[in-house]
Amino acid sequence: MTAEPEKPARPGFFGLELLDNRYPALHGLRIVAILSVIQIHVTWDFHDHPALDLPDWFVDRSFAAFMGMDCFFVLSGFLIGSILLRSIDTSGTQQIRRFYLRRMFRTFPSYYIVLTLLVLAFPMTAHQREHLPYEYTYLTNFAPLGRRNVVMLWGWSLSLEEQFYLAVPLLFVVLRKLSTDRARIALLALLTASGLAARFYVYFRGAPWHGVELYEAVYFRTFTRYDTLVAGVLLAFVHARHGDRIGKWLEHPAHRALLSVPAAGLAWVLLYPELFGEENKPITNLFRWGTLTSLFYLAVVPMLIHGSGPITRLLSLPIWRRLATLGYGVYLVQIPLLDHLLVPIAFGMHRHGVSMLVIWPVTFFGTVVLSFAIGYLMHILIEKPSLRIREWLAA
Repeated sequence: MTAEPEKPARPGFFGLELLDNRYPALHGLRIVAILSVIQIHVTWDFHDHPALDLPDWFVDRSFAAFMGMDCFFVLSGFLIGSILLRSIDTSGTQQIRRFYLRRMFRTFPSYYIVLTLLVLAFPMTAHQREHLPYEYTYLTNFAPLGRRNVVMLWGWSLSLEEQFYLAVPLLFVVLRKLSTDRARIALLALLTASGLAARFYVYFRGAPWHGVELYEAVYFRTFTRYDTLVAGVLLAFVHARHGDRIGKWLEHPAHRALLSVPAAGLAWVLLYPELFGEENKPITNLFRWGTLTSLFYLAVVPMLIHGSGPITRLLSLPIWRRLATLGYGVYLVQIPLLDHLLVPIAFGMHRHGVSMLVIWPVTFFGTVVLSFAIGYLMHILIEKPSLRIREWLAA
């Protein structure tokens, strides 16, 4: 009589419900993305206060390193693409149902608790009260964005993801009707490319643009930013069907160079959009805000998944998996911590004559440490109980 395999022991009260570890290097990539997002928000908060003066070159480079958010989109698409593929290979609906159940109980409780606490703890403007239904229904990215218009401006990305996931059943039906994986991959590639067409449509329809108008019209909206998520779905399909061959192909150094050199070139364009001239920067941004980031991660992620070099080993360290598990809570609380604690401290340091060369790094590292500390508390007190309820319902 064969003994049943033992289930892994559940973590204790203070333990973490760790993320899946099939692709360890992607945990390290998530941490890089989190740090990228936090550093932008630190610079953004300082840039909103002229007294906290930063050099223009530093602000430009900080804002240019925006690829962390698109990394989250691509990896989210990769996750749902893996689930879609299993759904196509099996009965289908059960996998989708489980995905929605897992998604709701992992993301909704923390989101609504943080949003409600901010609503109760701080005075709201008339516009924030007016647009609050958008935030409670994950439509933040379709509200007029700005600090005085919405409570959780950073909720735009979470809204974009949830809206994309609502469209998954339709994508699931279409992909199941296609008879070959080649046709499915071709459709996903066309959908990814169509994001650029959508951005150009908005651009020519509203031109001429002034200041940050184009950024507000294009960067946050689902219908102009879905291509990074679809790119992740495409990556999942290619990896599932051809991952072994890709891994063997990437064992050759020359083949890795065929991906790493274009990836480095894409990173250069992403970080230096002024390469094509300031007058062409709006057009360059239409490519940067989805198309170039998708191509960048379509090259980088396979090299990390199948790699064994020093970068892959570094990003695969166990500590990153533990920190990545706290990433959602970190994203939810980093801006409130900045606005209500770290930036006031930065003002105090500035009044006492401390250099911005010290203030910015101290604010950044303070935000990182405090965000992960609160993210840990949220994981223990909110996320883990929610996951227990999810397991009970799934059973």
